[in-house]
Amino acid sequence: MKRLVALSLPAVAAVTLAACGSGSSEDTTSTPAGTPAETTSGGSARTGGSLTVGAASGIPQLNPVLKGTAWEEALFPLLWDGLSRLGPDGTVEPDLATRWTPSADNKTWTFSLRDDVRFSNGKALTANDVVATLKYYQDPDTATQLKTALEPIKSVTASGGDVVFRLSRPNTLLPEVLVPVKIVDTDSLRTIDREPAVTGPFTVAEFVPGDHVYLRRNPDYWGDPASLDEIRLVKAADSTAAVTSLRSGDLDALWSVPSSDIPQLRNEPSISIVEPEVTGVYVSWEMDLSSPPFDDVRARQALAYATDREAIFKAAYYNQGLVAPTNTPLADNSPWFAQGMTDYSYDVDKARALFAEAGVRELTWWGVAGQYPEWNTSGQILQQSLKKAGVDLKIENRELSSWPAKFYPAGRRFPGLVVPNFQSFAPDPYFQLSFLLRGRCECNWDSSEFTDLFDEAVATPDRDARKAVWDRAQQLINREVPIIVPVQTTVATATQKDVTGVWVEGGGLPHFESAGLAE
Repeated sequence: MKRLVALSLPAVAAVTLAACGSGSSEDTTSTPAGTPAETTSGGSARTGGSLTVGAASGIPQLNPVLKGTAWEEALFPLLWDGLSRLGPDGTVEPDLATRWTPSADNKTWTFSLRDDVRFSNGKALTANDVVATLKYYQDPDTATQLKTALEPIKSVTASGGDVVFRLSRPNTLLPEVLVPVKIVDTDSLRTIDREPAVTGPFTVAEFVPGDHVYLRRNPDYWGDPASLDEIRLVKAADSTAAVTSLRSGDLDALWSVPSSDIPQLRNEPSISIVEPEVTGVYVSWEMDLSSPPFDDVRARQALAYATDREAIFKAAYYNQGLVAPTNTPLADNSPWFAQGMTDYSYDVDKARALFAEAGVRELTWWGVAGQYPEWNTSGQILQQSLKKAGVDLKIENRELSSWPAKFYPAGRRFPGLVVPNFQSFAPDPYFQLSFLLRGRCECNWDSSEFTDLFDEAVATPDRDARKAVWDRAQQLINREVPIIVPVQTTVATATQKDVTGVWVEGGGLPHFESAGLAE
């Protein structure tokens, strides 16, 4: 999940998006959210050396189009490039594209490509590769999390060194949308897990699915060469073992540090905690809205009232982040946060009454064994709260590997289950709310009203007018409760003090492309 499995659409950084200038002939980029992403030391790094990065989960496959977990997202920028990318300062900037130009109605976008990029198999990257990649993403048989995001793209064509996107409706944010789209050699897909053809700063030296990926510097990379000779991404036995390995120095960096360990690690002189200054991470408990009991909004509202957010925030997340009393993805300190929404603070009497009206007597918490201890704690707190509201909650924890087959992609049915997860996005409503679009959320929410509001906001260039539309979308989410959002939190990365150049997006995704070891 995102987090358990990376259930996000563009997991792009801490960036507030500015309206794109209609008809501008200049490169169109976003503006930062007021604060850059946090980085490790910016001091000079020596050339060479190896970096070992750990996580509590392994990387199952190498195809960036088929991404299923958040940890895979940390790997892909090391191997592949997109037309646009996110910079450490929180702006969207050119990558394989040198510039982009929208039409006056924001329905046609032209991206001009670099002419000096080759895949690691020696093949030159051309506009035809971009077209083939987008068709692969949009193929009905391709199980990609970005299908909903790319649905408005009506056609993609090559014109010399340019790629032309024609959209079914105006979109002022296309360069932002394309950040997570990595361009691949579609002729080499059958060998992508054995010998991937890449364009990024590293190539794959060794890959054991679910265990480790060893990368070596790409000598033919078109950009600035990597400082490191090698990066090793490895799986720890569990979260406790991962933190122990970091403290002992066996790991140079650890992604997704457990909330319980962050306060202690902050005080260790040999460790740095790297986290975004503006979070785009929210905890999401998912229910199947297409089957009883959660096809009844009263059952969903009852669960919202039965969630003791303050207790969960303190005991499970160690006060890291913010409580979410309105049960909406955006934090209440966001400039995009809507006013006039229902407060779902813990109220066992309201929960009991609504559960009784909806006929709910038992539910099941479907968590993960051996990882994400905050979820186990949350489930236990919810179990106690539900008992007071007259509902029995059975707790079942399964292996992470069993999650995708049961819940992903959207459309699978899981009546009566409450499934913990978390989403990591840029702290902008486009990204944070996109998870709830039809066909994207495993919760199976299908709201034409929400889709219409989302499309209206994306087509609105004026920021204030766009905020008014996003407000209505948030108020709808607040009423309908498609997911439970107990808290907004952070996904922190910890590194040894001598590691330089690591930065973290607003959604918690770490970047190691410019990582090095201090001289």
